[in-house]
Amino acid sequence: MKATAGKAGAGPLIGPARPFARSAAIVEHLLPSATLARLSLIALCFLGLSGFAAMAQTNRATFPTDFDQMVMYGDYRRGSGGELAYALQETIDIAKAGRALPPGTVLVLEIYDDNALTDYFVMEKGEGWGLDFAEEDRTGDWHFQQFDPDGQVRRTAIADRCQSCHQGAAENDFMFTWDRMQAFMP
Repeated sequence: MKATAGKAGAGPLIGPARPFARSAAIVEHLLPSATLARLSLIALCFLGLSGFAAMAQTNRATFPTDFDQMVMYGDYRRGSGGELAYALQETIDIAKAGRALPPGTVLVLEIYDDNALTDYFVMEKGEGWGLDFAEEDRTGDWHFQQFDPDGQVRRTAIADRCQSCHQGAAENDFMFTWDRMQAFMP
C-alpha cells in the first residue's frame, strides 16, 4: 500500500503507523462533513462519560502512617474473633464534643479470627471524596479499604461492600462506632 502524504512533517496518513487511516478516508468520502462532525462529537462524549465512570471508582483510603499513635476505643470481640476499633485521640475528642469528624479523619478496625490478626479495615474521610461515587452510592466523604496484617492492600473491591453497609448509618456520619467513640473513657 502506498503512503499518502498529509500536512508537512505529519508523516504518512496510511501505513503501519496509522492503521485506521484507510477507514477514516472511506468514512470521510461517504459522510458529509457535518454528519462526521456530529458523530465525532458523540464519540468524544461517550468516551468522556465512560472515562468518568471509571474514575468514579477510585479508592483513596490508605493505611495510616500514625497507626501506632491510635487509641483503641471499641472492643467487639466474639469468641476467638472480632474487631478492635482505633482512632487518634484528637478524633475521639472531636466525637465526644459532638462535632462532625473532619476531612483527614482515619478510623481502623483490626479484624481477628482464631485469635489471630487477619486484616485491617480502614475508613478515611477526605474533602469532596464522596464526589468520586454516584450520589446513591455515597457514604458522605468516606472511602474504605482492606489491608493485610503487613499494611498492604488486600482487596481493592471492598469499598462496594463497605459503602452499601455503612449507608445505613448516615445519621452517625456513616459510622457504626460513633456511640462507642463518644462514650470512650481511657
